Amino acid sequence: MFAPVLRPQRRPAGDSVPHCRHFGTCGGCSLLDQPIAWQLRDKVAACERLLAPFLGDVRIACDEPERPPVHHRTRLLYPVRVGRDKQPIVGIYEFHSHHVVRIDECKTQDRWLTHLGRAMEDVIREQRLQPFVPSRGNGSVKAIWARLAAGSGEVCAGIVTRPGAFAEGPAFASAVVAAAAGLPQDRHARRLVGVVHSISDRDDEFLLGDRHLPLRGRDHVVDRRDGLEFRVSAGSFYQVHAGAHALLYRPAIAMCGAVAGKHVVDGYGGVGGFGLRFAKAGAAQVTIVEDNVAACRDARHNAERNQLANVRVVEAPFPGAELPKDVDCMVVDPPRAGLHDAGIARVLAARPQQLLYVACAAESLARDLVALQAAYRVTAVRVCDLFPHTEHVELVALLQRR
Repeated sequence: MFAPVLRPQRRPAGDSVPHCRHFGTCGGCSLLDQPIAWQLRDKVAACERLLAPFLGDVRIACDEPERPPVHHRTRLLYPVRVGRDKQPIVGIYEFHSHHVVRIDECKTQDRWLTHLGRAMEDVIREQRLQPFVPSRGNGSVKAIWARLAAGSGEVCAGIVTRPGAFAEGPAFASAVVAAAAGLPQDRHARRLVGVVHSISDRDDEFLLGDRHLPLRGRDHVVDRRDGLEFRVSAGSFYQVHAGAHALLYRPAIAMCGAVAGKHVVDGYGGVGGFGLRFAKAGAAQVTIVEDNVAACRDARHNAERNQLANVRVVEAPFPGAELPKDVDCMVVDPPRAGLHDAGIARVLAARPQQLLYVACAAESLARDLVALQAAYRVTAVRVCDLFPHTEHVELVALLQRR
């Protein structure tokens, strides 16, 4: 993670930044008070310094938006904790703390999701649901979450608990559905399509569930982007920026040039975000490799729903997956930690002509390039700002086989 660059307090005339009453306390963002142009130039400069040994004459591309991006985040995840009044509270952790800030507004999160978070807190209080306290081992509720499919307006919401019976589930779901129906709408209509009980098998403060059971309606949302339909289940990964289709997928695929007739492998492929787009662009064969069961189920459904018969889903960890021969283009979108030795070995064994590396940590990309540079050279790099107003950076690097 890059440290923010300190700037003079005086800003250029006509410059504007969003304002939020929680900024400086809430840990959701750290650069909201800096102009977006400053943020992006600092991110590009930091990446160029880190990747300098591999770039040669390549410069890192990045598009600056005309105005500061706001309300772009499509994922809500709030811990549930005991407040000072002994009542449950939900919100976002303070910086470097497990103290929760109750969120009344948020400039990065979708407005409707912020309203929904407050409504779900009201339901938890009204139903006297007890937050899980790890140090005492009592209570059951760990978190609430919601996912928005910005292309369709569908929302799925859920509650995360420890293992065991959750008899209050049906009543909780009914109350959330009723509350959601009364939330204010803006020009982008939102619709709650399901409420889910997520079960966490961990006895610590980790907030994500391991298993997901529908309480009311569906356990998934359906998004529509780039002429494709994506089903995304509660347990599947999906990019959290509403504009990821324009910021990430389109420019990344364009970096690869013409793909018609090529064999493409989409490693760490999730629900098919890259794989389905390559297939739609004319790839002869697409192999999606993913080890998450829910995501594989979604990817198969999405390929069939979009009538892309040339898409095959391999349910396996990427390092050990059986891949087709003669791979023309490979996409890898690994977790923040990167490919590691096993993933790099799988890439080198497959010998794709092109490698499109999608990285959510520049440090991991730089480390992996050390091992890849003997066989590949970097021909293009782009910063895709999926996490504006934070130090997080998303990079796409195109590598060509030597």
